[in-house]
Amino acid sequence: MPTIITHAAVPLCLGAGLRLRIIPPRLLLTGVILAMLPDADVLSFKFGIAYGNVFGHRGFTHSLLFAFIVPLLCVLVAQRWFRVGLVRSWLFLTVSLLSHSLLDSVTTGGKGVGWLWPWLDERFFAP
Repeated sequence: MPTIITHAAVPLCLGAGLRLRIIPPRLLLTGVILAMLPDADVLSFKFGIAYGNVFGHRGFTHSLLFAFIVPLLCVLVAQRWFRVGLVRSWLFLTVSLLSHSLLDSVTTGGKGVGWLWPWLDERFFAP
């Protein structure tokens, strides 16, 4: 079962495989943070939000919409800091963030992943 720490393995492995010239350290660090970010939704338990709620664990923070918009916002805010092209930055960050939901989908725990929020509130596991 993936943990918040093991989710960081995907961007770290991609960064190691692609080397520093392609994925500089600042972009790699942001990818690691984004790979772990969806599990910030566990804070919803502290506010009494039910697991199955769209704002609960594995809800909207695990959706495709979240995985495309958050990297875009990061790139728009920090593009100069990354020191690589817009498309490369966005692709790396999007893959890093999407990897979280993909890994969670292959588990059998919980109620599945809210991949298609806001279009569907249904949760999914990998086949």
